[in-house]
Amino acid sequence: MVKGGKRGGRVRDKWRDKQWVVVKSPSAFGGGFLNYIPITVSDLAKGRVIENTMFDILKQDPTQHQTKVFVQIDKITEGSATTIFKGHEYAKEFLRSLIRRGSSMITHVHDYMTMDGYTFRVVLIALSQKRLNSSKKHEIRMIAHKALEDKIPKLTVDQFVQEATMGKMGADLLAAAKIIAPLRHIGIKKTKLISTPESRALLMAKPIEKTVSSSTDQVDEQT
Repeated sequence: MVKGGKRGGRVRDKWRDKQWVVVKSPSAFGGGFLNYIPITVSDLAKGRVIENTMFDILKQDPTQHQTKVFVQIDKITEGSATTIFKGHEYAKEFLRSLIRRGSSMITHVHDYMTMDGYTFRVVLIALSQKRLNSSKKHEIRMIAHKALEDKIPKLTVDQFVQEATMGKMGADLLAAAKIIAPLRHIGIKKTKLISTPESRALLMAKPIEKTVSSSTDQVDEQT
C-alpha cells in the first residue's frame, strides 16, 4: 500500500445537516427578530450564548454599538428560538474613550435580585472630572449601592434589563452621586445573570432527591 494515499469515499458536507433558526430578542426588548444561526440538534443548541450589540437589537442610534448584549437560547420551536437576557457590558473601545488623565475611576460590584427572583451581578463605573480622594470615592460607592439596593428589588427582570442597558439607571445614579463630586460619567458597565427562580429550584431539589434515595436504601437494608 502506498503511504500518503487518499482514502476513498465522498466527504460529507456538515452544513447540509444544519438547519437555520430565527433568534428572537429577549422579552425586555420586545421579542423581535435578532439574527439567524445554524444548528444541528435543537436540544444541544439550548443554552447557547449569542453576542450582539444594542444597535443590533434596537437599530435606533449608532452609539448603541458601544454596548454588547449577551442572550441565551431558552427554547427552539418550529425554527424559532426564544432567548433570555444573559448580561451586557461596555465595549472595550467605549471604555477606553471614557478614561482620561487627571480623573478618578470608581467601581462597585454587587449582586442584586429583582422582584421576580432574578439575581444579577452588577458592575458600576463612575469617572470624575478631577481626581478624588479615597473618602469621596467611598461616599460615591455607598450612595450608588444604596440607590441600586432600593431600586432593583422593585423592578421586574424586564424593567431591570431596560434600565440597566438603555441608560435610565445610569442617569438616576448620576443625579444621586453628583452631590458628592462632579462626574463625567456613571453607568452600569456590566451585568451578568447569576441565578433564576428555576435554577435555584433545581439546586434545592437535588439534595432532597439524594436524601430520599439514601433513606430508601436504608429501609431496604433493614428489611
